[in-house]
Amino acid sequence: MKLSKAIQNKIKEFAPHAERMPGVVILHLVGEFPVVYMSANGLMLLGVTLQQLIDLGPEYYNRFFNIEDMEDFLPKISALLNNNKAGESFSYFQQVKYAGEKEWTWHISSTRLFMWDDDGKPLLTITTAIPINRMKHIEAKAERLLKENNFIKKHVAIFSTLSNREKAVLKQVALGKTSAEVADELFISAETAQTHRRNIRSKLNITNAVEFAEYARAFDLI
Repeated sequence: MKLSKAIQNKIKEFAPHAERMPGVVILHLVGEFPVVYMSANGLMLLGVTLQQLIDLGPEYYNRFFNIEDMEDFLPKISALLNNNKAGESFSYFQQVKYAGEKEWTWHISSTRLFMWDDDGKPLLTITTAIPINRMKHIEAKAERLLKENNFIKKHVAIFSTLSNREKAVLKQVALGKTSAEVADELFISAETAQTHRRNIRSKLNITNAVEFAEYARAFDLI
């Protein structure tokens, strides 16, 4: 990969500052987003040299990251590029596999635009990544968010078949209410509430109360 003189100079100017920053600092080239710079602490964790990362190109992602995380990342980076605002950024969780490790390490990362060409088009992005594996409560939340996000992707189509009334009943059932209590809450008859419960079970293929709650949490009903 051949970088322009302007990009090389920008990296050279920035690198000493990046080495003093907490976490790992990465610069990506807009396009297929290969790495063009990573701070030394990140290279050490991955067990590679900067040149090896550069040579990997986009394959870098398949080698070191959980690709499932990228499904959320790609729409956000696309929006960042389209908006093209200097102060705009987005944050996200991602899983990274260090050299010699079998398990993923969760990170909280943030990305923004870093360099533009003479026409104002983005050339480089900058990302900072901080491991959260020592913050167990945060790591658990990240795991739950990923699980819920995957659940939403898998079930959004059938969830959208529910009527607003059925969603309201789903919420009340997920809160542990009986059909009679749902009826009182929604000002409907107990028979109607029971019918809605049956319809929801059929549409969503729900077999127990836990699954009612799983849908309700994933789709922000509770």
